[in-house]
Amino acid sequence: MNTIRLTPGNVFRYIGKQIIFKNKNKTAILSRIVSVSDTGKTIYVDNQRYKGNLVLSRKIHVIL
Repeated sequence: MNTIRLTPGNVFRYIGKQIIFKNKNKTAILSRIVSVSDTGKTIYVDNQRYKGNLVLSRKIHVIL
């Protein structure tokens, strides 16, 4: 599986793409990027458990 880590500089290219990240229990979570904040530091996802948003300080990867 090829992945790229999201950064505030490249996040705008991957809107609509599937992402993978880990929660506190080290379980991999799959979700899709719905939109990105103006600063590029927050992404909005279609996962209600994470209240629809994730901060890019977390290790988030795009699945290519």
